Amino acid sequence: MLSHYVKYFGTAEINSTFYRYPSRGMVYGWLRSSPNNFVFAAKLPKIITHETKLDSEEHIENHLARFLELMDPLRKASKLGPLLIQLPPSFSFDKNFSDFSKFLKLLPSEFRFAVEFRNLSWIKEETWEVMSKYNVAYTIVDEPLLPPDVYVTADFAYFRWHGRGRRPWYNYRYKREELEPWVPKVLEVKDKVNKVYGFFNNHFHGYAIENCVEILEMLGEANKEQTRIKDRVTKYLGSQVEASNRKTLESFGFLKVSSHVESVLLLLMDKRRLNRAKAIKDNDLEIKENDHCIRGRIRNYIFVINEQEQKIIHDCNDWVKRSSEKKLCKHMGKIFLSLPQDRSKKIMNNIIKNHTRWCFESPNK
Repeated sequence: MLSHYVKYFGTAEINSTFYRYPSRGMVYGWLRSSPNNFVFAAKLPKIITHETKLDSEEHIENHLARFLELMDPLRKASKLGPLLIQLPPSFSFDKNFSDFSKFLKLLPSEFRFAVEFRNLSWIKEETWEVMSKYNVAYTIVDEPLLPPDVYVTADFAYFRWHGRGRRPWYNYRYKREELEPWVPKVLEVKDKVNKVYGFFNNHFHGYAIENCVEILEMLGEANKEQTRIKDRVTKYLGSQVEASNRKTLESFGFLKVSSHVESVLLLLMDKRRLNRAKAIKDNDLEIKENDHCIRGRIRNYIFVINEQEQKIIHDCNDWVKRSSEKKLCKHMGKIFLSLPQDRSKKIMNNIIKNHTRWCFESPNK
């Protein structure tokens, strides 16, 4: 999918790094699969921002060093843009300003960083002063928790359009008239900085493609290929009368999720693996179910599907290779084929719609 995406866009924000450190192979895969002028942004792992909350006494420097070392091949190839420090709503100015200031001091100057707050207490002059001191950008957001105000604290700017939906915010398709007020804001910032980055939430209906190109058109920056792909998406979305009938876009292919389990599985695995899953014998599988968790063994491998935590744990070699892509191996395919059909479809549609939230892990992580 990345090799297709880079034909239309010059940057991507990596969300998966929030949930786990990327492997070296994954980073080199991004490097190989992108053209020379492509730039990645990436979120800092949640162990830094949400679990230790930038606390200098929680080995934060080691966590940061490990992540930066992994991302360094992209930086050396001039393919790394800002690293996003997204902080939780509980992270407030009064409780956390000291840790925040100490953390900014740790940041090496050869990397660029942006901070996204989710607590209004940070909107004050002291925040801008310390961020400007270390050339760290304030992330200009469109979301329910913070005002859509512009603050420039670095020599680059970072915009994130989350959406204005409810439960969740990002379940949202911007109207053109909602994007128009952002044009002067982007132009205002563009005159003050060297570089402007902007990202829309990767909505499972494909709204981000349409909205991103729309604002590029308003700014006079869209090329013909971007306009063409936007028109395809708009046509697709317009052909769906009921929102409940719209399903995920797979690599701009507009595949529809049917009611049949095998059809849904083909959005999460390839045909070859599905056929191999169907060939696994029923007596090779042991399943134990409760309301929120499914666990057991398939052949010599273990598996856990935790719906509440949105996590799958499995340990075959193919799973380990494919887990970073959020794709299923043949064993997981057999499990979903063997579960009651309603439950199987419910879990898979949850994975498709909330793919950035689900964690695909192996037991040694």
